[in-house]
Amino acid sequence: MATAPTPGPAGPPSEAAQAAAPVHGHALDRLEQWLRGVMPTAKIATGGIVSEVTPAFYRVSGLSRLVQLGECLELAAGGRRQLGEVVRIDAAGATVKPFEPTSKAGLGAIAWHRGFIAFNPDPSWKGRVINALGAPIDGKGPLRQGDLSLSADREPPAPMQRHRLRAPLKTGVKVLDLFTPLCAGQRVGVFAGSGIGKSTLLSMLARSQGFDSTVIALVGERGREVREFLEDALGEGRARAITVVATGDESPMMRRLAPKTAMSIAEFL
Repeated sequence: MATAPTPGPAGPPSEAAQAAAPVHGHALDRLEQWLRGVMPTAKIATGGIVSEVTPAFYRVSGLSRLVQLGECLELAAGGRRQLGEVVRIDAAGATVKPFEPTSKAGLGAIAWHRGFIAFNPDPSWKGRVINALGAPIDGKGPLRQGDLSLSADREPPAPMQRHRLRAPLKTGVKVLDLFTPLCAGQRVGVFAGSGIGKSTLLSMLARSQGFDSTVIALVGERGREVREFLEDALGEGRARAITVVATGDESPMMRRLAPKTAMSIAEFL
C-alpha cells in the first residue's frame, strides 16, 4: 500500500495546505494502526512518489516522516529491483542515491520503504564471490541464508565488553611472525604505493594455514584484476575465502558499502 500523497503543482504550498499536512499525516498513521489491528500478521508496505530525477539522485515525496538516513528504498521501475540509500531528508521529501550506476527512476514511480541493509551470512558462503549488497556474482547459484541477520551499520561493542588480545596468531609469513607478531582479534593496516606488493601479501595471508576462513574486500579494482587475484594470487586459498567485490566501474555507493559488507561477514565468522 502506497501511503505517499501525490505531489501537487510546482510552487510553494499555500497556508491551507501547510496546515492540512499534519492532519493528513496523522490520518495515515491512524489508518496504518487500524490495518495492523485488523491484520496483525500482514506486512504493510509504505511507499512514496518520485518527484524529481537527476543523473546522480532522485527525490521521493511522502516519506519524510517515515524514513531515516541510511535506510533503503526499492524503486519499482522497468520490472527490476533497484535499491537506493536515503542520504538527505527534509520536509519536502527524501533524497535517494541509487546503488546502480544508472537510475531507472521516472516521475511518478513508486519507491518502497525497505529499511536498513542487513545480511544473513552463512559458513557455506566460503568459496563464493558476492557484491556489496550480498548478492552472488560468481554464477554458482543463490546463497544459503543464515539464521542471524546483521546490519551493515551495527554499533561497535562497548570498550569494557571487548576481549583482550592474548592468543598469538601464526600467519605463515615469516617476516610478519618475526618482526610484527599478531594476536587473534587484532586489527592491522597495510599501506603502500602501487606495485609494492599489497595484494601479494594479502594473498599470502589468505593461503596461510593459520586461518580457517578469510574475508576479502576488493574495492575499486579493475574488472580484469578480480579474476587475476582470485585465480592466480589466491589459488587454493579461494576455497575458504568469501570475496566481496566492488570494482571501479560500479557506483560510489557500492564501493562505499563493500567494506561494511565484508566487515559484517567477518564479524559473523
